Amino acid sequence: MDPLTHIVAGATIGELVLGKKIGNKAIVLGAIAGDFPDIDVILTTYLHDDLTEIMIHRSYTHALLTDVVMAGVMGLITYLSFRRKIEFKWWYLFWVLGMLSHSILDSFTTYGTQLLLPFTNYLVGFNNLSIIDPLYTLPFLGLLIVALRYKRDNPKRRAWIMRAIFVSTSYLCLTFGAKYYVHQKFAEELKAQNIPYNTLCTTPTIFNNVLWAGIAFNDTTLIVGEYAILQKHPIIEFVKYNRNLELESAFRSKELETMKWFSQGKYILEKKDENTLKMFIVKWGRSDFEKTNPEEAFIFYYELTKGEHGVTVKAIKPDLAKLNFKEALGKLWSRIVDY
Repeated sequence: MDPLTHIVAGATIGELVLGKKIGNKAIVLGAIAGDFPDIDVILTTYLHDDLTEIMIHRSYTHALLTDVVMAGVMGLITYLSFRRKIEFKWWYLFWVLGMLSHSILDSFTTYGTQLLLPFTNYLVGFNNLSIIDPLYTLPFLGLLIVALRYKRDNPKRRAWIMRAIFVSTSYLCLTFGAKYYVHQKFAEELKAQNIPYNTLCTTPTIFNNVLWAGIAFNDTTLIVGEYAILQKHPIIEFVKYNRNLELESAFRSKELETMKWFSQGKYILEKKDENTLKMFIVKWGRSDFEKTNPEEAFIFYYELTKGEHGVTVKAIKPDLAKLNFKEALGKLWSRIVDY
């Protein structure tokens, strides 16, 4: 999730656990606790290795075991900093809930979170929430702001905090319902169009929970389509891509296996030249619904290059200065409401 969402969730938890004890300081500390696991982002900013960045982000700092242990460390620091005026158990509860809120919220998105480290590096991703979803964050933030208008000993402040938690949690539950509904739609349409596949995944597109991407694949073909809950046209238009998995044989390496792990099976390959392979990670669906060419449809991809020292991985990212965000948002809105 985006930093604002984590900050709002953490601040709400801070107010709920420690608001009556330390007032608005609980909001500030809660915001820090809620965004604490993203400390790995600081580390990755100093890396110039795209593969290592993939492996580090959402790994140990986002693991449930790390949250439980680090909560004890941070709890002790704040317990001593506040001169032991508040029992340690409250500090521990505050930190563990704040950090767990971050890790669990991230697991609702598509990127994948290594929640179960060090036992397994399995990428947990429920794919029910966009990495940025204003319909989740803004009401949550608004109710928190209303709560902060009241003094810490006013019961209305706690009541508004509980409303914020209720509304945000209810929305999360609705996203699971939306996912179930659209998943069935994609499965039915694939069957109706006689499109064979082994695995079907669904994920919301950016900024909303109305327009969803469906990614189905087998050993030879990957199929991508979009479906909006509000759309009037019942037929889903799918785009098919050859996966070209036979190209893997010339690039066998731990680097390739890491990229396959990160993709969770949702990738296609293209040969750039004898020593370079293009790998498109498509688990987020298409970035531009009007494009079918992989380099235009998927906003970035990776190049795997063979050299004297093995295989290197480089992320090919778009030039953000050249992107027309107004046009992109217009296309997104049009696809949500006018299709």
